Amino acid sequence: MTSENYYSSAKIPFLQKISELISIVTIVHLRRVLKPKEEIDRVFSDFEEYNHLLSQYSNTSLQCAKVLEVGFGARPIRLISLTSMGIDVRGVDIEKPVLKGSPQEFLEIFKKNGAERLIKSLFRFTLFDSLERYHLSQSLRQKNYHMTIQADRFLVSDAAQLDIPPASLDLIYSEDVFEHIPPDSLKALIPKMATWLKPEGLALIRPSIFTGITGGHLAEWFPQALDNPSMQRKSEPWEHLRKKRYLENTYLNQFSRADFRHLFSQSFEILEERVKDPEMGKSFFSEEIAADLVNYPEEELFSNLVMFVLKPKSPTAH
Repeated sequence: MTSENYYSSAKIPFLQKISELISIVTIVHLRRVLKPKEEIDRVFSDFEEYNHLLSQYSNTSLQCAKVLEVGFGARPIRLISLTSMGIDVRGVDIEKPVLKGSPQEFLEIFKKNGAERLIKSLFRFTLFDSLERYHLSQSLRQKNYHMTIQADRFLVSDAAQLDIPPASLDLIYSEDVFEHIPPDSLKALIPKMATWLKPEGLALIRPSIFTGITGGHLAEWFPQALDNPSMQRKSEPWEHLRKKRYLENTYLNQFSRADFRHLFSQSFEILEERVKDPEMGKSFFSEEIAADLVNYPEEELFSNLVMFVLKPKSPTAH
């Protein structure tokens, strides 16, 4: 991650914070308990996608690639999985992860990221993360790997401040992170990413697009909640673009798909834009909502998760 101003919380009323945290527990974390393999299977499906794109555009494989993850997050199961698979990967995030659950780790989280992050990390690790890692270990074992956590692979830093040799990486990937990075930080980071990659390397960046139904980051509109149309919700579909009565408990740069496209195109050739679920949200799209959002093209409203497949521009093309 970049920017010391970004953390996984925002300045919103205390009761609203509590409400959102309860929603996240019931919608996201309980699902991890009730359907433990679902998230893990999705991660390995993403790896298959990375491998396919590397083979298609870079004439290499994920197993042979030198990799950087931007924003491994509070649940770094991608980084743990790839390390366990023997892949040369490192990750960077502005917030410290919980790797072992030791008192020293939680003290460092408090010092670096504050009390709210400490409470969330302690609660999540104790009740949910340990169980998820058990299932991750089982999934890796089925693939003939042993789960390995290497602390030196987890870099806690502003990503734009990393000292990475030019043309040394085959792959940079990021999932659900770039929407949280402030614009000035993105403008510093993206050109550096292009220099870190080999000429045939790829950046696979999949942000959550602000203009999609999930883009406001209210828990009741997370993708995990959309398959429950009868859920009682306090807000309306595309609330963040329409009535704006509720604030998310995280920083969002509010970039549209077109905004990301413009920013990436300055340093990269955009090879593809892969929409993960182009039908997401359509069942909630009424005539009333269409009238409210008439100024937004359908490409924006039904983007949600979009992977930008990026290849560095040659120096003469900048």
